[in-house]
Formats: sequence, structure tokens, C-alpha cells
Amino acid sequence: MKFFIHKIIKYIILPFGILYRMVNRENEEIIILMYHRVNDKVKKELSVKEKDFKWQMRYLKRKGYSLLTMDEVFRKIKDNKIKGRHIVLSFDDGYEDYITNAFPILYQYGFPSILYLVPGYIDHNKVFWWDKDLGKSDLLSWQQILKLKENNLVEIGSHTQHHLDLDKLEEDQLAFEIKKSKEEIENRLNNKVCHFSYPRGIYNKVAEKIIFSHYDTGVLILNGIPITPFININYRTRLKRTPIQRSDGKILFIARIKGWLVLEEVLRKIAGFLRE
Repeated sequence: MKFFIHKIIKYIILPFGILYRMVNRENEEIIILMYHRVNDKVKKELSVKEKDFKWQMRYLKRKGYSLLTMDEVFRKIKDNKIKGRHIVLSFDDGYEDYITNAFPILYQYGFPSILYLVPGYIDHNKVFWWDKDLGKSDLLSWQQILKLKENNLVEIGSHTQHHLDLDKLEEDQLAFEIKKSKEEIENRLNNKVCHFSYPRGIYNKVAEKIIFSHYDTGVLILNGIPITPFININYRTRLKRTPIQRSDGKILFIARIKGWLVLEEVLRKIAGFLRE
């Protein structure tokens, strides 16, 4: 029922977003889509239905969207070469259903994506607090992640060591969470980690300084900076992502990547619902 209500609200505000985009045309932009889970059984907004995810990827392929890696995003920002509209597919937390449900579809279309991992939870049988009602967090193992890394379609990024809110930590704790996760992933995978995702999209200025020194990019959620030709390289660790929700389905997915749900973004900011 709650997903139906969310969907109705989005449809109500949709015309305002369409009108806004007609006046404010933005034809050149890199849109980073934020996913968490692709799983029919987990009935939460951040768990997209498998059939919807397949349809969404097929839509991107059919419409000829350019899919980028975060390495490519960084180079385009650095070289000031953002032309056209591009998509990045990002997945937070490292759930196992990425390899069982999402990756086969991504592989079919040749789409790259980035996984932001929380090393302190991998192979430790820990449960994220938002999964307490489920009783478990089905996460990828290091062995599975190593298998994924054999494919050049998968990038690996850091999501801190223990997925803690960065605004609640002292500077030494921030440094540990941000640097330790990078170090452990690099040691486990023998691969450099250049990209960071802020847990729950919570921005912290002190954390950003550390991230800026150790990563090429950092991603927030709706509080981030849109990636347009006008973006300054100094904002590379405060990039905007667009969350894809279970209630988006098909039509609202199109609306989201076209920027027609801009009013929803504004309302969520006002209400403080930025966090995962």
C-alpha cells in the first residue's frame, strides 16, 4: 500500500516537473543512478523489483544512453568534457542480489556499474540496522567480489568501513572509516580504489577533506552537485546521485532520469528525507 501511495504522489507532482524542464532545458549532464537491492522478496523502497530493473536497463539500451564508469566520470570532470547525457549505475552496500539478480542483466547489455562496499560487514555475518526486521543482511562475500572483479564491467568503491553516519564522528574516527575501507578493499582485491560513497548521503565538511585527499570522486544523494559542463573540479567529492525506488517502476523511472521529478527532490530536501 505504501508503494502505491508513493507512486500516486509522484504522478500528482509530475506535471510540475515536466513544465520546469520545458523552461530549464539541461541537455548535457551525467546522471548517477543509485540502487541498493534488486530483489522481489525485500519489500522496501530501496529494493527494486527484478522485472522493473530488467525493463529499466532495456530502456536505457533501447534509447541509446551512454553508460559510464566512475573513472570516466572523473576524467570528464577533470578535462571539462561533459557533452551529451550519460548514465552511471551505482549500487550501495554490496548485497548478494547484485550478483544473482542485477549483474546478469548488466552483463547482457554490456553495462558497467560500481559497487560501493562496506568491508567491516563482509564475511562477518553482521546485520545493517535497517535490515533488523529482515533478521539478516545478505551481502557479497570476498570470494564473490573477487569473481566480479574478473569482469571489467564492475568497479569497486568504498562506502566506509562500518557504514557510520559521518556527521557523528570525531576527525580521527572519520579518518579511520574513510581510509581503512579503502586500504582493506585494495589489499583484498589487489586493485586501487578511487571512488567513495557517503553513508546515507550525509555530508560532512571534515570528511570531505579526507575524501578529497584519498579518492578521485565522492557521491552524495540529492544534496550533491549535479554533473553538468559547469561543474568545478573542486566539487568532485560532492557529486549528486539520483535514487531509484521500488515505487518508480517503469514510467516514473523515465520521469526520474529526464528530471521530471524535480519537485519531489525539492520536497524531500525540505522534509529532510535525503538519507538512505
